[in-house]
Amino acid sequence: MIFEQNGRFALDVNNITKHYPGVVALNHISMKIQWGSIHGIAGENGSGKSTLLRIISGMEKQDQGEIVYDGQPLKESHRLLQREVAMVTQEPSLVNSLSVAENIAMGKRRDFKLFVNWKKYKQVASEYLERLGVPGIDLDCPVETLSPDKQQLILISRALASNPRILLLDEATSSLSEDQTMKLFTLLDELKAKGLAILFISHRLKEYIRLCDAVTVLRDSNYICHLKKQELNEDSIVSSMVGRELKDYYPPKVKIPSVEQVIVFRDFHCKQVRNVSFTINKGEIFVFAGLDGCGRSELLKGLFGVLPSKGGLEVNGQSITFKNPRQAIDKGFSYIPGERKAEGIIAEMSIMENAMISHRSQKAFWKWIGRKAEKDLFLRMKENMKIKAPSIHTLIKTLSGGNQQKVVLARALALNPKFLLLEEPTRGIDVGAKAEIYKLLRELTEQGVTVIVSTSELPEAIGIADRIGVMFRGNLQKILQQEEMTEEQVMYYATGN
Repeated sequence: MIFEQNGRFALDVNNITKHYPGVVALNHISMKIQWGSIHGIAGENGSGKSTLLRIISGMEKQDQGEIVYDGQPLKESHRLLQREVAMVTQEPSLVNSLSVAENIAMGKRRDFKLFVNWKKYKQVASEYLERLGVPGIDLDCPVETLSPDKQQLILISRALASNPRILLLDEATSSLSEDQTMKLFTLLDELKAKGLAILFISHRLKEYIRLCDAVTVLRDSNYICHLKKQELNEDSIVSSMVGRELKDYYPPKVKIPSVEQVIVFRDFHCKQVRNVSFTINKGEIFVFAGLDGCGRSELLKGLFGVLPSKGGLEVNGQSITFKNPRQAIDKGFSYIPGERKAEGIIAEMSIMENAMISHRSQKAFWKWIGRKAEKDLFLRMKENMKIKAPSIHTLIKTLSGGNQQKVVLARALALNPKFLLLEEPTRGIDVGAKAEIYKLLRELTEQGVTVIVSTSELPEAIGIADRIGVMFRGNLQKILQQEEMTEEQVMYYATGN
C-alpha cells in the first residue's frame, strides 16, 4: 500500500514538556516530521528520547504542549493516531508464554472479531519474518524459547503487521547482528518510499548516517539542533549530543603490558567451544571478537562457571575448574551478562539494592550488614561512576540503559574483583556513557585488575583491547597484537580464514 502524501506534516511536535518526580524528562521540545522520511532522534541516555516517542505513541501524556498529527491536533485524532502508529519499545513487550504467531497477531488486534483467522495471521507473520531474514521459524513455538535477536525481530514484525502510517523504533537494532540490521534497513527504505513516517533511535552513530534523512538532537531533556542529511557525520552528532568533541573516546593503552600469566587455558572445552589453549596476562584488557554464535560468550560463561566445562584451566598458577559462579567469585571473579534487562538487573528493586546485592551475598548470614557503611559505599560509587538518578531508592527500571549498565558494573566492582568478565559491556548505551566505561576499565587494569570482554562491536574491540582473540565456530582462530588490530584483520579471521 502506498500512502498519500498530502503536503501536511506527519507530525508537528510543539513545545512538549514532561516531568517525573524530581526530574524534567522533556523541556519544551519542538520538531516536524515529514511523510515519506526517516527521522532520527539522538542524545545521551536520559536525554528524553524514549519519553518523546512514548508521548507520540499515546503511551504517556505530556504535561504541556501539543502534537499535531497529519494536520489535526492530537486531541481530535487520538483514536486515529492509535490505529495508525506502531512502536517497537526499548523494553521487552512480548508475551513469553504465547507463540510467535499469537504475539505478531497482537499487532492487528483491532481487526479481531468473534473468531481469529489464524491462517491469515500466520501468513502475515511468515511474510515479515522472511523479509527480516528469519525464514522457516516455527510460528507455534513460545517466544520465550527463542534467542534475543529473534525476539526482537518478532517485535518489529508485530509492529509492521499492524500496517502503520507512522513507525516508531526505539533501539530496535540493539540485539540484531549486522546482517539482520541491514535487512531491516532495506525494508525501512521500502516503507519510506511508500510514504511512511519513521522515527528512529539508536546508539550506533553509523546507523543514523546510513538511514536517516534528518536527525534531531536532545541533550539533558532540551532541544539542541536539527541536522540535515548532508550534515550527518559522527563528529557532528557526537559534538551535538555531548557538547564537546570526543577526541579521547578510547583511553590510551599501556605501552608495555604485564607478561605475568594469571589465566591459562589448555584444551578448554565448553558447550560449542573446542580445544581452546591460550593465556591472559595480569592487568590487560583481553577482548574476544567474532560473529554471533562463534562461542565467545560461551567461553566467558564457561570460565565463570555458568556453563559446565572440561579441560585445563589455571588461575594464578592453581589448576581449577569452576563448577558454579560461587566458586569463581570466591577466586576473585566478577561477571556482567550481555542481556542487561533479562539477566543483569532486578527491575522492581532500587539502584542501591541492585548494586549492593552481590556485596551482601559475600557476608555470611551470621555477620551484621552495616547499612550505613553500605549506603556510604554506594554513594561513593554513584558519584565516581556518574550514575544519574534522583535518589538511591529510585527503581532501576526507570533509569536509562547507560545508567542501568553503570549500576550493574557497580555491583561487579563492589566485590573488589581481580578478574572482571563483561559481555557486550556498552550495548544500548550512548557515546558519552561508553567513553566513561572505557576509561573506568582502563583505570581498573592500572590497578592490576584483569579485564576480559566479549563484544560484537569491532570499533570497540580495537579501541579498548590490549589483545584480541578472534573466534570462529567455537575455535580460537587468531590472537591479534595491538599493531595487527584492524577491522579487516578481525573479519578475516572471524569468517574462518
